[in-house]
Amino acid sequence: MFAAVCGWLALLAADALAPAPASQRAAASQPAPLYLALGDSLAAGMQPDRQGTDRPTSQGYVNVVTRSLARSHSGLQSRTLSCGGATSITLLHGGEGCRPDGEPGQLERAEDILATHGNTVLVTVDIGDNDIEACINRDTGAAGAACLRRGEAAVRKNLPEIARRLRAAAPPATPVVGLVDYDQFLSLWLHGANGRGAARRSLATIGHLNELVASSYRNAGITVADASARFATEDLTHRRTLAGHGSVPLAVYNICTLTWACSPEPIGHDDHARPAGYYQLGEAILDVLRAPF
Repeated sequence: MFAAVCGWLALLAADALAPAPASQRAAASQPAPLYLALGDSLAAGMQPDRQGTDRPTSQGYVNVVTRSLARSHSGLQSRTLSCGGATSITLLHGGEGCRPDGEPGQLERAEDILATHGNTVLVTVDIGDNDIEACINRDTGAAGAACLRRGEAAVRKNLPEIARRLRAAAPPATPVVGLVDYDQFLSLWLHGANGRGAARRSLATIGHLNELVASSYRNAGITVADASARFATEDLTHRRTLAGHGSVPLAVYNICTLTWACSPEPIGHDDHARPAGYYQLGEAILDVLRAPF
């Protein structure tokens, strides 16, 4: 009996010392699949708290996309380089307010990550809104012409380089998706006749921005996810009943229910999405991933 036990233990020891099959060793050395996100506060999932202070949350569109992709990519990890207030300039050159001084911009950091992570399954980017939307007064819709020209010039100069370098850094078979989003200034519709006029004018400004951003992405081989369709951004024809405001256009209803842009004080006009809005942004990205490339 003792000999039998010793023999059994010896077999176990031999099995423990035997090298693992090559397929198992390869799997063990393969890094976990990665979803890498770059961008501004939307990529960070920012939302206001009860006092109106914006904070990153776990309800952003990156979280929505991660949960969906994790079903088909076991062990998926997501990494978000985004920063509230990011512009095309800071994403390219650094200097974002939420970064330590001297830290490289998001693009350089993304290039370093992608160079060592061949198992990246998705890269997303949303940028450019802050270059131009910061020129528009959230209360009146008034926009400084000189500011708009500077913002557009920055997007035209920086975004093609961002898109080109990001596409080159990602593995060839990895989707790189650029997100263009909704028109926060449709909330002005609720502010009387002048507000309705400002909301209508904003459609042209934001539409022009989105076309510029989308064109830069497409020219670099980046797929565009346009969330404006899910927000019905240009639909001023169909109507919905908005609590406290009666019948409003569908585009206005969506901006007020999917974002914080129509909030009373202390939140006030806050352009960040609500959880339902971030879900729509995430689904806009997932829509293009489901479509054949």
